[in-house]
Amino acid sequence: MKTSASEIRLIENYIQEQLPPGDQLVFEARLLLSPELTVTLKWQRQVHELVKLRGRRQLKAQIELVEQKIFKQPAYQTFRDNIYRLYKK
Repeated sequence: MKTSASEIRLIENYIQEQLPPGDQLVFEARLLLSPELTVTLKWQRQVHELVKLRGRRQLKAQIELVEQKIFKQPAYQTFRDNIYRLYKK
C-alpha cells in the first residue's frame, strides 16, 4: 500500500495528538477497519522513536564536546575554577 502525503500528515497529527476530537475518533475507527493503516501507524511511530533517539545521541555528543573543551583545555582554567567554586558552597 502506498501512503499518500495527506495520510502521512494525518498520522503525524494523530501521533502528536493534534487532531480535533472528532477527527481523532474517525481516525481510530479507520484503524479498526484497516489493518494496512494500523501497520503504517506502527511504522511511523517507530520512525518517530528512532528520530528522537538520534537527536538524543547527537545532543549527548555535543555536550561531551563542550565538556572536553571547557574542562580539559588550559585556556578555560578560570571558568572551570569558577564553576567548581559554585558547587563547593
